[in-house]
Amino acid sequence: MDRITRHHVLAFMLACLLIAAALRFHMLSELPPGLHYDEAANAILSAEIGRGVSLPIFIESYTGKEVLFFYLAGGLMRLVGESVFALRLTAAFVGMMTVAATYRLGRELGLSRQVALLAAMLMAMSFWHLLFSRLGFRAISQPLLQALTIAALFRGVRREKWWWLVVGGVFLGLTAYTYLAARLFPVLLFGAWLPLLLNRKQWQLRWSQLAVTAVIAFIVLSPLLYYFVNHPDAFWVRISQVGTRAEGMTPWQGFLRSMQMFFLHGDPYVRFNVPERPLFSLLWGALMVGGWVVTLVSWRRVKADWERSALILLLLTPIIMILPTALATNEILPSNLRAVGMMPFLFFLPAQGLERLLAGMATRYHRRERLARGFLAVAGVLMLVEAFSTAQTYFREWRNEPNLFYETDGDLTAVAEFLNHQDLSGQTVYVAARYYQPPTIAFLSSAYHDVKWLPESKALVLPESGPALYIFPQSSPVPDWATPLPENFKLIEANDSFTAYALNSPPEIIPPNPLSVNFGYAAALVGYELAEAAAGDTMPVTLYWRIGSQPDVEYTHFVHLEDKWDTRWSQVNAFAYPTAQWEPGELVIQRVDLPVAVGAPPGFYQVRVGLFNEETGNRLPVLDENGRYAGDSIFLKNTSVHPGTPPEPLPEPAHVLHDDIRPGLELLGYQWGHTELSTGETLAVSLWWLATAQQKSLKTRLELYKRDNTGRILGTTQPNHNTYPFESWETPQFLIDHLSLPIPDNVEDGEYRVQLQLFDSSDNSIYKKDLGWITVTQTERNYDVPDMETAVHSTLGNEIELLGYNLSPNADGHVLDLIWQAHTTPTTDYTVFVHTLHPDGSCCAWQQDTMPRQNTYPTSRWLPDEVIIDSYQITLPDEAEPGEYLLEVGLYIAENGTRLQVQESNGKTNDVVYLEPITLK
Repeated sequence: MDRITRHHVLAFMLACLLIAAALRFHMLSELPPGLHYDEAANAILSAEIGRGVSLPIFIESYTGKEVLFFYLAGGLMRLVGESVFALRLTAAFVGMMTVAATYRLGRELGLSRQVALLAAMLMAMSFWHLLFSRLGFRAISQPLLQALTIAALFRGVRREKWWWLVVGGVFLGLTAYTYLAARLFPVLLFGAWLPLLLNRKQWQLRWSQLAVTAVIAFIVLSPLLYYFVNHPDAFWVRISQVGTRAEGMTPWQGFLRSMQMFFLHGDPYVRFNVPERPLFSLLWGALMVGGWVVTLVSWRRVKADWERSALILLLLTPIIMILPTALATNEILPSNLRAVGMMPFLFFLPAQGLERLLAGMATRYHRRERLARGFLAVAGVLMLVEAFSTAQTYFREWRNEPNLFYETDGDLTAVAEFLNHQDLSGQTVYVAARYYQPPTIAFLSSAYHDVKWLPESKALVLPESGPALYIFPQSSPVPDWATPLPENFKLIEANDSFTAYALNSPPEIIPPNPLSVNFGYAAALVGYELAEAAAGDTMPVTLYWRIGSQPDVEYTHFVHLEDKWDTRWSQVNAFAYPTAQWEPGELVIQRVDLPVAVGAPPGFYQVRVGLFNEETGNRLPVLDENGRYAGDSIFLKNTSVHPGTPPEPLPEPAHVLHDDIRPGLELLGYQWGHTELSTGETLAVSLWWLATAQQKSLKTRLELYKRDNTGRILGTTQPNHNTYPFESWETPQFLIDHLSLPIPDNVEDGEYRVQLQLFDSSDNSIYKKDLGWITVTQTERNYDVPDMETAVHSTLGNEIELLGYNLSPNADGHVLDLIWQAHTTPTTDYTVFVHTLHPDGSCCAWQQDTMPRQNTYPTSRWLPDEVIIDSYQITLPDEAEPGEYLLEVGLYIAENGTRLQVQESNGKTNDVVYLEPITLK
């Protein structure tokens, strides 16, 4: 036997496919051991398509997904039923077809039968391909479509068969519907096409062939392109999430790290690999490198343009198709999933290397006439060895990885099965999970819609009455802060996957610090528990909420750590118990671990608590006992922050200095606030300090200098607004000192150089540093009282007088000009409210609450005797009925809703000023 015949190919490929099928179909429902979030989401999407509920061109949910795989899986589910097996069976079938297509691809590329068979065998026995052939992921469809595209195109080009070029164009267009990484496939294809495009002798034929392919591909792709044109965010969303970021690894570093995945260090993520296992062993890796070199050297001996195109395709594959993982430096690197576009082309390289090695050995030992027989023997043995090795790796080594069960949401899969066997009638069911409404349980459990979720075990919820069932999977166990659970909780199930508790009746819970704060009748903060913390640590905050009603929109809890100068040092937006699940009477015990910023000065801080809507930013109002607005948040009692140990490494500010001021004191740098300011506004500068030894007295001074070097002192201070002088510092200490100094009203327009000076206890300057330039614009102020239609002369809070107002109709309704005058500089920033009452006196047909001049001129910047004209456009709703709509205005403190007392001109007091009504006829 001196050559490999079609019969040999058929027999070998049949054996190869049978082994591949055994590897892919064995225990398909049981391995992977759980139904992970992503796979469960894919099952739900596929089932919707199978039922005809959704027929998308692109799926925007779950960060965006291409649809081809979901249509295949949906079709199979329609035939065999909606199950995990049907989803994974789709992937297994696609994987099997890819193995068969790999052989055909090799032959169309002009490679020998030996190389094509070896490549198909390596693909079939590859742990990399096997793993994704057993996962319900759309990525498995990319290698198949790439193989079909290239095989059809090269067949059409070689044989000048236009029909195959049309088929290749169809497959090329469909490739865009497979997976995100396929967006780089046209780059690889263009590189491979260059010899065809540059063929001077046949340029008309080649350009015509490729034009036909491109046109057909564009037609197939056009629905997706049209979708992206109308939904550009859908195109970019996932790319922006995984792409390179400034603080991460550079693209070049990502590329070098990803190149190690071939035979040094592979994907570390257990869901997609035995951690760190490379794609090839050292032997096959060496053959891959040898095959790449063989392919490169072959350039000189091939003459046909299509043969050179085939060589370029194989040479560029490990360079271009590795980029989806190399550039995703914000994610796990390298990633077997994102590198899936290298299949099946990559397997031709070690196949080339082995084929050349065997041919060389046959020549050396004068056995060329037995090369075919020897090849089949070696290939057969290798197929059995690789099959056994891959089976061991997958069904023993990978299967027994300690974290695999939980990483594939095996615990949630067990919870779903447990729920399916429980009688839940009359019970409230609470399930903790890392995610809200996890698709794993949505797909597997019929009880999904009866469950209330506790994301990340950040809250413990007690129903108003009646029995309840609590399930805590191992990935989201009972939180430490909630243990031990009250005696009412009875353990009914405990295993490696989850614990379950039954509650017959809710216990009485008395918060350590009782409160009664009404947030829009939706929830009441009935208590809290607060602890102290050190800078750089977390401050445990426990909140007790009593649910009053379910809001119309979703609200998120926010918890801020602020000092008494209104600097926000940290914040948490807590998604602990979504408002869509609220039921009146429930008690929500919520734990928030509030980070205390590194560098926060020691002292007293306030914790601000409230709820807001993430889409609009609107906060749920606090209401007083009369149902009136009383702020948009609540401050808990003061808590202390203690000095913390300086972190390693130290964070760096925007402007780095590292200046030694004196022994044991280093100015690390500084940061600016706004550099374009108006008089009356505040210049904000943060100084970053590191003290390693006890310090003596030191004063900080900021000065402003014009370009002619004439200057003025802006202010002299001690750290943390004169409350934490240098000599009282505990060392070592890293501290961020926020300086806030107002720009005096008599500072002229122009550019000013800001200089920092430090003075010792004898007022000797020991340090000077120019920090940069700011631009100051004088605030335009008016002290002349304008003409007004209606005089009022009501004084609010002994600080501001409402002189009068003008009310005039316009095309959109009415314009109201309020004319204010400051008696003194107001002590804080007040909010103006303008309410248009209904004819029956109820509030409000229209309203606006804002700082003066639409939030552009806060009252703290007003000077004594200054006159401010504050305008509002009042537009009553279209459905407003005829009648008189009384206007009421006033001022209040936004944080607590306290209104300024109004002293009317007739001596009466109130908390509003009533204006003339708007008459609607």
